[in-house]
Amino acid sequence: MIQSLRIVSGTGYKRTIVFALLLLCLGLMACLSLAVGVEPISLKNLWTSGAQETELFLISRIPRTITLILTGAGLSISGVILQQLSQNKFISPTTSGTLDSAKLGILFGLLFFPQAGMLTKLICAVVFCFMLTAVFTFSISHIVKRNLVLIPVLGVMYGYILNALTNVVGVQFNIIQNMESWMVGNFARTLKGQYEVIYLLIPLFIVCYLYAHRFTIVGLGRDFTTNVGISYRGVVNVGIMLTSITVSTTVLTVGAIPFIDLVIPNLVSLLHGDNVHKNLPFTACYGAITLLVCDIIGRLIIFPYEMPSSMIVGSLGALVFLLMLIKKGR
Repeated sequence: MIQSLRIVSGTGYKRTIVFALLLLCLGLMACLSLAVGVEPISLKNLWTSGAQETELFLISRIPRTITLILTGAGLSISGVILQQLSQNKFISPTTSGTLDSAKLGILFGLLFFPQAGMLTKLICAVVFCFMLTAVFTFSISHIVKRNLVLIPVLGVMYGYILNALTNVVGVQFNIIQNMESWMVGNFARTLKGQYEVIYLLIPLFIVCYLYAHRFTIVGLGRDFTTNVGISYRGVVNVGIMLTSITVSTTVLTVGAIPFIDLVIPNLVSLLHGDNVHKNLPFTACYGAITLLVCDIIGRLIIFPYEMPSSMIVGSLGALVFLLMLIKKGR
C-alpha cells in the first residue's frame, strides 16, 4: 500500500514538473513571438507613452501572440474531444469535415447577411459545423465501425466535398476574393479591434475541462456510458457543439489551421496516456507551443516576408498523419 502510494505520488510529482516546464517553454515562445518582426522593438522605448514601438506592440504583437496561444490550445482540445466521441485516434476537425463546414457556414453568412457583423457569421459557421459534423460522427461510425483507418480517409473525402461546394458557390456569386482570408490560416492580419472574438475560447476551455471525465467515459463506448448513467447522445452533442464553436471562432479570426488538432492529441496520448481530464492542460500547452513555433518559423524563413502559419503546420501535420496511417495500416 505505502509503495503504491509513493508510485502515485511520484507520478503526480513528475507530471507537475513536466507541466511547469511546458508553461516555461510556452512563456519563452510567447516572448520570442512578441520580439520577432520586421520592425524592431526597443525595450527602452517600449514603455514610453506614444512611442511607435509601444503602438506596434499593443496593436499587432500582443493580439497576434494571444491569438496564436488560444488558437493552438483550442484546436488541440477540439481534436481530443472528437477523438473521444468517435473512439478513433485519426479523427479531428481536419479529418472529419469540421473545418470545411465552418468555411461553408461563413460563406452562407456572407451570402444571406452581407452587411451583418462578425457575430452573425460566427453563428452561421457554428450551425453548419454542428450539423455537418454531427452527420459525419453519427453515420460513419456505423458504416465502418471496426476500420480505424478508413474512417479518417472518408472524413478527408467528406471535407474535400464540402470545400469543393464552398468554392463552387463562391465562384458562382463572385465572392471568392472575400473567401481567401479564411481559407488559409494567417496571423499577419491579427490586429487590435479585429481579434477579440478569440477570447470566446477561454470559457469554452473551462466547459471542456468540466466535461472531460464524461468525454473519457464516452470514449469507452455507448453501452458502458449508458450503464454508468450518463446520456451518451447528450455528451456527444455537447462535445460537437464545443468543437463547432471553437473551430468556427478560429476560422473566422485567422482562417483554417489544419492538422494541429490531429497531431497534438496523439502526441499527448503517447506521452501522457488517455485520461482526458488530466491531459487537457498538457494538450492545450503542446498545441499553443507548436503553433507559436510554426508561426515564428513562417516569419523567419523568408524574412522580411512572411509565410502563412497554416502552410508550415499543414506540411508537417500532413507528413505525420501519413506516417500514422502507414504505421496503423501494417
